[in-house]
Amino acid sequence: MKIRDIKSIIIISTYLLVNGLILTASYSQKSETSSNAGKASQLAPEYTVIEKLDYFHLKEGLPQMSLAALSMRSQGQEIADFEEPRGVYNYQKKNKTIRYSADSALYQKKKETLSLDGKVEFSSEEATYFADKVKYFFKKDLVLGSGNVKFEGDDLKTKDHLVILAEKMRAKPEAQITTFKGQVRGTLERKKKYEGRMTFSSHEMELQGAKSLANLRGDVVMNRHAYLITAGKADMYLENYNKSLKYFVLNDDVKVTERMQTPEGVQERKAFAGRLEGFGREQKMILSGAPRVEMGEDVIKGYRITIRENVDLIEVDDAMSDVQVKRKKLKE
Repeated sequence: MKIRDIKSIIIISTYLLVNGLILTASYSQKSETSSNAGKASQLAPEYTVIEKLDYFHLKEGLPQMSLAALSMRSQGQEIADFEEPRGVYNYQKKNKTIRYSADSALYQKKKETLSLDGKVEFSSEEATYFADKVKYFFKKDLVLGSGNVKFEGDDLKTKDHLVILAEKMRAKPEAQITTFKGQVRGTLERKKKYEGRMTFSSHEMELQGAKSLANLRGDVVMNRHAYLITAGKADMYLENYNKSLKYFVLNDDVKVTERMQTPEGVQERKAFAGRLEGFGREQKMILSGAPRVEMGEDVIKGYRITIRENVDLIEVDDAMSDVQVKRKKLKE
């Protein structure tokens, strides 16, 4: 038989060759992919899932941490995720406990850290902390919280009730020291209700429970009875309320505003100073550092000015003598 069309033979041969190469490359790629997948499956971590469990971490034969959860997803013995954990951490040396709950948690055994997420509630014997996220470093006695932070507790010495809100917090529960940052605001309510309450706000606040001391820094605002007080910084000595000692001290551009009822109607009395010292039991505030008091057109200056709460009488001290000045009534 004689082949007449050489061009057709060349085209068909080329077509068969190209298809053969494509099939060979495809097979090689599948083999390589299959091989890589096998290696990846060997390297991938293996997880264990347990439903409705009670988890314990022992240290020196004693339970250091325990919790109950709806489920646990663990990777070996080092990392564990928990759903809706409710647990306790024990300070073995001081016989104290920390209780906590959240929507979820991540426990890293080697680092001894517990990360809580969602509706976190974290409580010691002294106070209860709330936040969106909390990370607890067991060895460091350190708690970092963020998002809708709230602190609520009673001062150990005075039993004053404190509520503090902020954006972030850094707490050392065992040392009873907590720092709040970002739009800090709160209330202080005395144990004896008739002694009233105080509200405050600042950029930053440090609460030292063992010393019954609160330090506020940055745009401090305090509302006490009929008085609005602003300053750059303030210290509150909670234990001194019923003592002849300073109960609160404010510094840096202090301003006191009071609305007073006079025969002519309600008027504002304003006081300015570099420093203010408040005495709780005596219900008085002492202004120093070029103090002055303004009410209407009246201006009073002195070396030191004392304002007594709920009284329109003020005391002015100068370098020469002590005098008492009372605002004159306006003529009808």
